Amino acid sequence: MKANTIVFDASMLILFPFFYYGLIRTLGRSRARAFAYGSFLFGLALETTFVICGLKNYYWYSINNYYKHYPLGGYIIWLGVVPLAALILWTITVASSYIIAESTAGKQNPYVRSSIAGCIALIFYLLAEPVGITNHWWVWNAKNFYFLDIPVFNLLYVFLAVFVFTLVYRATIMERKDTPALSTLEQRTLRKFFVKSKKATRNLTWPELRRVFLFRLALGCVTLGAVMTPIITVLWAVANRGHIKPGW
Repeated sequence: MKANTIVFDASMLILFPFFYYGLIRTLGRSRARAFAYGSFLFGLALETTFVICGLKNYYWYSINNYYKHYPLGGYIIWLGVVPLAALILWTITVASSYIIAESTAGKQNPYVRSSIAGCIALIFYLLAEPVGITNHWWVWNAKNFYFLDIPVFNLLYVFLAVFVFTLVYRATIMERKDTPALSTLEQRTLRKFFVKSKKATRNLTWPELRRVFLFRLALGCVTLGAVMTPIITVLWAVANRGHIKPGW
């Protein structure tokens, strides 16, 4: 018997307070709060883009007519086109991957640690995704190459998404570093209109630091989209050998 989406909903809502308490004990209250809302918003932006760009045609959550036979008709709490439970699962996965990577490779450079976090998240994803697909908590219908009923491009997407988030989080919140590649852009936009401070990142107040964090995450979303779009397009074209036109 397949599990109703209410099982997933309830499990995430019950689990998250305990997980968040553990995150506070590990990172501290302010850093844990920044991690939670940062990963939540980052995941919401990425998932919303995925669903909207697919036009509910190649990837969707339980909003299809298939779920009308469920007592509650799918998920209970939605944030736009993404259910809250999916975002909680994403936050738990990213946080767990980050903490394990930091515990096992804390002396490595940030890129290595973020890569390890991405690999750990990918392992978690490979365990959770087949369960979600089997129970139709979410559905993939993309014309692409598949591994364990998961589009190959999504495996790369999960790795890169966790890599980008953990890299930005460590540099901004944990180490409070300035990023030379972004300094000019930050000074002309974020620092000028929203932060209104030319201080080094390490000298910013927490409210100012949070704005820098969200700004860098937004740039991370854009960068991730720019990287994934041609990859998805090429895999789509190769998998279908040009026989299926765009907009199928």
